[in-house]
Amino acid sequence: MFNLILLVLGDLAVIVLQGFYMGVGIRQSSGLIHILGLTLPSLLVWLVLAAALQIYRGINQFGKSLADPLALDERTESRLWQLIQLQRPIRVGIVWLSVSLFAVFWQTFYWQYILRQNRGISVRFTFYFCLAGLFFLAFWRLVWTVFVLVRILAKSHPVLRVFSYLVVFSAVLFQLPALAITLQVRSQKIDLVDYNRNDYPIAIVFGAGVYRNGTASSVLCDRVETAVRLYQKGAVERLLMSGDNSAASRHETAVMAALANNMGVPQEAIVQDETGLSTSATCENAVNRFGIKKAVLVTQSFHTSRALYSCKRVGMDALAVASDNSVYNIFSWLMWLARDWTGLTFTWLADFL
Repeated sequence: MFNLILLVLGDLAVIVLQGFYMGVGIRQSSGLIHILGLTLPSLLVWLVLAAALQIYRGINQFGKSLADPLALDERTESRLWQLIQLQRPIRVGIVWLSVSLFAVFWQTFYWQYILRQNRGISVRFTFYFCLAGLFFLAFWRLVWTVFVLVRILAKSHPVLRVFSYLVVFSAVLFQLPALAITLQVRSQKIDLVDYNRNDYPIAIVFGAGVYRNGTASSVLCDRVETAVRLYQKGAVERLLMSGDNSAASRHETAVMAALANNMGVPQEAIVQDETGLSTSATCENAVNRFGIKKAVLVTQSFHTSRALYSCKRVGMDALAVASDNSVYNIFSWLMWLARDWTGLTFTWLADFL
């Protein structure tokens, strides 16, 4: 019965996450009243539709069979099949699609009439929004269902139980290098407001996304803006814009250089590294192609540890300034943090391969 409770709680948690992700999104609206206002209606629609389509019909009987001591002697596969049957994939898909449609219109209404911000809506936006919502729900519900199924199987299969323990142990062990490196470089992270040194003559600005219309993303804008502020206060003499300058990337470094130039940095103070295709490549190019031995690294805080460690590997003395100037989507931020945390461990492992 506990596994079934986990499954239902997982479903409810996923729909709350969808409402939070699709509805709240940016941190500006993360006040409790707005979290509830944007999330609870979607949750209510989910519960009503789940009851109407009887997604959980048969739960009581299934729970009783699991609680019955005699049922524990039955084949595990039969209980798994019952659990899968209770998932009712087609009905769940209908509920998710309906909730996603409701969420997009409710979000638009809430932003425009409650938060007084015109977010706009179109058929194309609605289509992609619903696809994103369905993917989000399907992925996390799949993960949660697999977790519950593994719990059931592990009770009857010792090998699977040992394997599960090994997976958890490996996942914990995998985090240790990233944790150690983050603690090691923490003294090299500085605050822009308090930074008044000028013995690091160049700021290295790491590339980031450029939108389809050729404008810099908020992440990239923040990096360039922070580097410009370093230049304007006399902390650095030059800016090295490093990224992918190909057409496929929409010319990252060219966009970065133009943005800095528009903010008042003269062209002669801007250098472009058009082959900075990764954090490691940026650091290697800075040392080997541009002869940089000391630099201030400009990037978001989630990326500073990996940037510092990558530059240290190639012999650069570096400090890092976080460029968290904007209000980012909190889920995107968590994704970036997880990606860089994982990347930090892989960078460490590369030294031994």
